[in-house]
Amino acid sequence: MASMTLLLSLPFRLEHAYGLTPSEVGAMIAPWPLTTMIVAPTAGSLSDKVPAGLLGGIGMTVATIALLLLAFLPAHPGYADMAWRMALCGSGFGLFLAPNARLIVGSAPRHRAASAGGLISTTRLSGQTLGATLVAALLAFGLGEGPVPPLVATCLAVIAGVCSVARLNPALRRPSPSEVEPGAA
Repeated sequence: MASMTLLLSLPFRLEHAYGLTPSEVGAMIAPWPLTTMIVAPTAGSLSDKVPAGLLGGIGMTVATIALLLLAFLPAHPGYADMAWRMALCGSGFGLFLAPNARLIVGSAPRHRAASAGGLISTTRLSGQTLGATLVAALLAFGLGEGPVPPLVATCLAVIAGVCSVARLNPALRRPSPSEVEPGAA
């Protein structure tokens, strides 16, 4: 939800508040997916050695900082002002998404891996839909073109980061193999 809230509201802000053309807006948003494309595979590989909860917490911390920086843009942001903020945001979300997806699929029994992948896709699409709906509501209330959407996205990223780090708590029990494997009991 956080990423979609920002990505859908930012073009309105950049065009209406800063007077940029659609091609300039596209160029300013491009560093996010490009950075995610580099960071996500690296984070997925790193999750073999580092707990996904820790990587996700670090990723959401980075994303939260970037979202705050995007909320408080300078009066006339140039390409460089936007590019590093967008790249920072993309790296934070890339560091969060890949280890979490790996954890979810890896936690499912082998015969349920496809279902776990479907769950990830459904959850991602639900977040995108809710983020788009949130942006539509913010725009309808006249709050969608300023710093409010990135601040809302920041709150959502903080919640995701706290949930990610909460998995590091040893009190959260992992099921035994007999509880996970069908017919093993």
